[in-house]
Amino acid sequence: MINVIASEWLKLRSLRSTYYVLACTLSTLAITGAAALSISRYFDTRGLSGEIVGTGLGFSADIPPVLFGMLGVLAISGEYGTGMIRLTLTTVRRRWMALLAKATVVAAVAAVGGQVVAFATYFTAQAVVGGRPIGASLSEPAALAEVLAAGAGSAVAAVIGLALATILRSTPGALVALVALPLLPAVIERFLPAPWNDWVASLTLPALTRQLAGVPDSGGFGPFTATTILAGYVVVSLLMGALVINRRDV
Repeated sequence: MINVIASEWLKLRSLRSTYYVLACTLSTLAITGAAALSISRYFDTRGLSGEIVGTGLGFSADIPPVLFGMLGVLAISGEYGTGMIRLTLTTVRRRWMALLAKATVVAAVAAVGGQVVAFATYFTAQAVVGGRPIGASLSEPAALAEVLAAGAGSAVAAVIGLALATILRSTPGALVALVALPLLPAVIERFLPAPWNDWVASLTLPALTRQLAGVPDSGGFGPFTATTILAGYVVVSLLMGALVINRRDV
């Protein structure tokens, strides 16, 4: 298994798309900086205060899951497109093992990358806010927990993207599905009465990540339930991907 993981790590490193996706995560810093600057100026003109900016992660919370999900998609969809998946599955007889190795690699890269982006986003927001009393200090347990939990959401998104590409065997199809899935709760909640609308909205990856950290007013689930749901996303995604890759000819 270790050799398979090492092989998948080499493949991921050799893909130019990996570096493109990681470079695109810098967009979160620009969005966060612009939002923090706008709010800071608004509060300055009115002499207001209060922890409104907070960690700053909320301004761009929807972007990292999509980008790291794309990382998972591109980690395997290219092999389907070029036919190299045949060589992979010939070398690794147990197909589920090849999928698990890919999932391990993309999840690890996404977790580390997501964590780096989270800290960079936080420090960008605080640098823009400066000494204004509308930011959040890492000395606050809630703020630190929110930043540390960001990597988990990115890792889950990467595994979901990998599973979608395995099931659909199409880069465009998997990317469309990856972007569409997070939008479904936002659409569904509009047609549901309270409190069901809030409950559905709490199932998105950004919301679950904040609930994992115990951020107040981030949704209806506590840290334990949020962790369970995130783990369920990973398990269900991998099981569906393994079922398809085992039963389908490539």
